[in-house]
Amino acid sequence: MEGQTKDCLNAFEGQLLQGNLACPFRGVSINSRTVSEGELFICIKGEKFDGHDFLADVVDKKAGGIILSDPEKLPPVRSGGNPFVIQVPDTLKALQDLASFQRKRFPFQVVAITGTNGKSTTKEMIASILETKFKTLKTQGNLNNHIGLPLTLLRREPFHEVGVLELGMSAAGEIKRLAEIAQPDIGVITNISEGHLVELKSLKDIQSAKGELFGSLKKEGTAIVNADDPLVLELARSLRTRTVTFGIDQPADVRASEIESRDNWGFQFKVSLFDKTLSIRLPYLGYCNIYNALAALATGYSLGIQEEAMTRGLENYQRMSQRNEQFQHKGIDLINDAYNANPRSMAEAIKTLDNFKTPGRRIFVIGDMLELGDRSIAAHQRLGEEIAGSQTNILVTVGKLASLSAKSARTLAGDKIQIMEFPDHQKAAEFLTQETVSGDCVLFKGSRGATMEKVLQIFMENKN
Repeated sequence: MEGQTKDCLNAFEGQLLQGNLACPFRGVSINSRTVSEGELFICIKGEKFDGHDFLADVVDKKAGGIILSDPEKLPPVRSGGNPFVIQVPDTLKALQDLASFQRKRFPFQVVAITGTNGKSTTKEMIASILETKFKTLKTQGNLNNHIGLPLTLLRREPFHEVGVLELGMSAAGEIKRLAEIAQPDIGVITNISEGHLVELKSLKDIQSAKGELFGSLKKEGTAIVNADDPLVLELARSLRTRTVTFGIDQPADVRASEIESRDNWGFQFKVSLFDKTLSIRLPYLGYCNIYNALAALATGYSLGIQEEAMTRGLENYQRMSQRNEQFQHKGIDLINDAYNANPRSMAEAIKTLDNFKTPGRRIFVIGDMLELGDRSIAAHQRLGEEIAGSQTNILVTVGKLASLSAKSARTLAGDKIQIMEFPDHQKAAEFLTQETVSGDCVLFKGSRGATMEKVLQIFMENKN
């Protein structure tokens, strides 16, 4: 973003303590370590850091402006080169209001994506399709919360025509607030299942919270709806906006058929896109990625992308790290799906491992599923039951909750599956180093807090 002091005061209420209305800035930062000369620095108070504590560094780096709530932390005024300073009651709200102001400045269409699983992958697929026609701004990584989303919008330049924004949440009202800032023209809900059950106590609560995205759409907006997910479909029934459905099992506007697995390297399938038919080659593991691709195609269609360009956009999609990331080491197939986990994504991981063609053994390495609240114990026990009925040969668990899955699987599978429980990453990696041989396939999965990629890293260092 490029602007002046007056733009800040037009975006939010504040008191100008230093500078004048015409002081310029280019770019917005909340990080004193990376703030650049001429940028606007907003003092955000977090759990561990308070931006006010680093204002001396910010001034030394010649920031263009400062938004603060505590003027007593401001360093002494120096002769020449001082940033403009605005005091506000709430710096986080100022960040969000400035982002909303930026959203309205130039013609710009926004696609917003939420859902329990597949948000980031779908976001990347949509952006890859839209980039064939539009100058596209997108969420970097998974910066999808009350701070990350405003920062994304504040990276917008006048030449950007479309924004593809991921919306995350852990409590009711959060998506509503993000949608107020982003003002989406198109809303995509990938799916709805168990997750974030600490604040949200039931699946119905999750449905309601995710549904805040559809509820934010204007009458002329478009909802992209998963026809195979009853909870998403239910949300769409009461909408006054245009809807475009996607799916595999149920009738849908954008529907996949003739799905063929391509020997460990993804899928090939046909897509009926209203009255058109597309042939899609998706070189990525995970049946769930077919749904992500369908959501992306439905979005591209809604924004007028031609069929050939959409196919090309999907082919150019760059898979995100730790999402069914596949490679070989010492003849062992490794699948790193350790970015995050919940019951539905664990079930998808089991399906991926079951369908992986390997001359050796299938080894499932899992960590705890977090943020499941009162359903945590039952969910881990149920996961063990699913593993017991799978093609898994060896189950390796790390953590107390994952051990519940081990015990449940052991009860049902008996000697059919070798089951190993470990208290930490190091011990699990040591076992895998000794046990695995060329031809085996190992899949790593767990919640973000379980950091199961550490097991993979130690394993690869040891297995030389």
